[in-house]
Amino acid sequence: MLSNQDILTGLLYTVGDEGIEQLTLCELLDVTADEITELVAHFDSRVMRIQKYGSRYFLGVMPELNPYIDRLVTQEVGRKLTQASMETLAIIAYNQPVTRSDIEAMRGVSSDGPVKTLLDKGLVITKQEETRSQQLYTSDYFLQVFGIESLAELPADSTTEHELEMEQFFKSMNDKGDSYE
Repeated sequence: MLSNQDILTGLLYTVGDEGIEQLTLCELLDVTADEITELVAHFDSRVMRIQKYGSRYFLGVMPELNPYIDRLVTQEVGRKLTQASMETLAIIAYNQPVTRSDIEAMRGVSSDGPVKTLLDKGLVITKQEETRSQQLYTSDYFLQVFGIESLAELPADSTTEHELEMEQFFKSMNDKGDSYE
């Protein structure tokens, strides 16, 4: 007979990058959230571990493998995300929920391409049908890729070059507005 530990490991392996919500695990294993936490704490593997990002659990690897994985992820994500996509992702991460219009106002250019890329890669999600006013949020996959459990772990100093550009843009708009009065 399989133990809950074996079942948990099999479920996490099966869902891969999607992970499993804690509530779903509780229902599938017929256990409490505290019992899930206990199973995770007692997971024993030489190279694997169970990780929690947001409210989802994932099967991951031991920290000693991080230098190798970081190189792989940097190559994969870096190759596939343009500077515009990275800027857009930063705006969403620090200002969510935001609309495409909000992003365009901050960047000063259309962000349809970068937003589509981020949605396609699963780094960003929406909670409405596809419209210009849909709210954009980072996904649990975003947390996983960047190795954080919650958005609270993002660097607190979010002053980026882009934000400085935005401040300059709005200042120049205010200056122009003053001169037209």
